[in-house]
Amino acid sequence: MSEQRDERILFLPGEIGERALRARLVAGDEAAYRDCYEQYAPKLLRLLTGILRNKARAEEVLQETFIAAFRSIARFRGEVGIATWLARIATNRAYNAIRDEARLKRTAPPPEAHALARFEPHLEGRDLVRKVLLVLDQMDPTKKLALLLQAEGYTVTEIAEITDEPRGTILARLSRSRAELSLRMVEAGLRAEDLPSSMEDRS
Repeated sequence: MSEQRDERILFLPGEIGERALRARLVAGDEAAYRDCYEQYAPKLLRLLTGILRNKARAEEVLQETFIAAFRSIARFRGEVGIATWLARIATNRAYNAIRDEARLKRTAPPPEAHALARFEPHLEGRDLVRKVLLVLDQMDPTKKLALLLQAEGYTVTEIAEITDEPRGTILARLSRSRAELSLRMVEAGLRAEDLPSSMEDRS
């Protein structure tokens, strides 16, 4: 009975399950590495693909994220949730990759819109999502990131922890970003009410 109870605890949602998973990771439990990856990788890959707009590059950064996370797991004290901690590592690495690529391609012509054909989001309404992402690309990167994180289900508090900014700043940024996105969608010939529900105000 005790073994069955312990096994259930390892996969409980919330703080108890996270503490169990973190303890297994710190102990070097190889199964814990697999469990962590399987639980958090799909959501992170969607986020990274939205930021980088290149699935192959997003997969590379995803692997780098987990390698970095597992190497530094002993220093992770659980001040934030595992999902938030991983998202912080992933977004930092994604924007570092963007900056590195920008330095290499400073003299190259801007990418053409048809490059989006390589991007295949794992979401419903792919055509609408593609158009919304095109609009998002025209926005300030901090606004785009806040909206992408919210679209992936992160709370305002988690977004603040991921970006290391005050919660009030994120609340204001999300409000302004949604308003700007709606306006840009209208200007692009899209209906503002077609904005994905995951980006609606849930503050």
